[in-house]
Amino acid sequence: MKLSLRYTICAVVIICLAWLLAACDKASPSLAPTNTTFPNPTATQTLVPTTQPSATPTPPTLVILAPAGANQAFTNLLQANLTDIANRAGMRLQVRGGLSGSDLDASLKLVVALPPDPGLAQLASAAPQTQFLAVGIPGLETGPNLTVIGSQDDHPDQQGFIAGVISAILSADWRVGVISISDTTAGRAARTGFLNGVEYYCGLCRPAHPPFYEYPLYIELPTTATSAEWQEAANYMVDHDVLTVYVAQGVDQGVLTILDNAGISIITSGTPSDSAYSNIAVLLTTDPLPLIKSQVEGLLDGSLPGGESVAVPIQFTQINTTLFTVGKQRLAEQILSDLQAGYIDTGVDLTTGENRP
Repeated sequence: MKLSLRYTICAVVIICLAWLLAACDKASPSLAPTNTTFPNPTATQTLVPTTQPSATPTPPTLVILAPAGANQAFTNLLQANLTDIANRAGMRLQVRGGLSGSDLDASLKLVVALPPDPGLAQLASAAPQTQFLAVGIPGLETGPNLTVIGSQDDHPDQQGFIAGVISAILSADWRVGVISISDTTAGRAARTGFLNGVEYYCGLCRPAHPPFYEYPLYIELPTTATSAEWQEAANYMVDHDVLTVYVAQGVDQGVLTILDNAGISIITSGTPSDSAYSNIAVLLTTDPLPLIKSQVEGLLDGSLPGGESVAVPIQFTQINTTLFTVGKQRLAEQILSDLQAGYIDTGVDLTTGENRP
């Protein structure tokens, strides 16, 4: 009896333990194993570089080099006319008084230099990647990257020559003359060129009717001459029945008044101080601006090679069509074209201003 009770108690205990273990098993959640990946110290890691902001590139530059003593009015005119060209080329335009070695970098594309000479030959040599354009600077020789445009009073012999041709075209019996400067090479070249131009057109130039003076006439005075002396020269032309006079550069402007009042046709170079003269047949001008603009455009777009010497062309302006008619203009323009193209020789030695031997 006791043994049976003892078995019963053991069975109950076993059942209770089994029930407790089953309950614990249901109450405890099952934890899934977690796979943890640790970095491999021997693996090679690829590093992505951090992008740094790049410096803004310097835009290409066109410089007008106007050193101390340069003509400020022409500098301003040049700046106004080159601004649009620079903008179209995507460049910045600067007006500088000088250039140092640090300025001669790759961004400097073209330098247009005005007189006086800022040492352009040395600058061109130091910056072979830059084109240089010299305007009216005497004594410069061209180089691989140095182009030279002549001065505004370039080729006085050609101005005198075409003035002689026009004078002969305009005047009956070839009654023409020139008033010029005697003590400068340019003045003598203008006088010699004029005499040769008249003879080129009229040959012996002998008048058919009196008075029989030996035309063409010329009067030349030194740069130190007084206004009274210049007026006397003008009166000489009036007294010798001259019909057309070429007044060369440098001559006193009072000459124009005397000739104009006498009804003599006038040809002169440059712009008179008073444009109201009624008997000016034509002005011979040498405006370098159109040539500068075409050279700048050509050097920037590569259509011009650089390293050339270019003369400023002579132009007819302020034309009095009553005196210098359209037909006569055409004849003179053709002769001028041939002259500037080198087909006609003025015969003048530019070192002395006299005829070549």
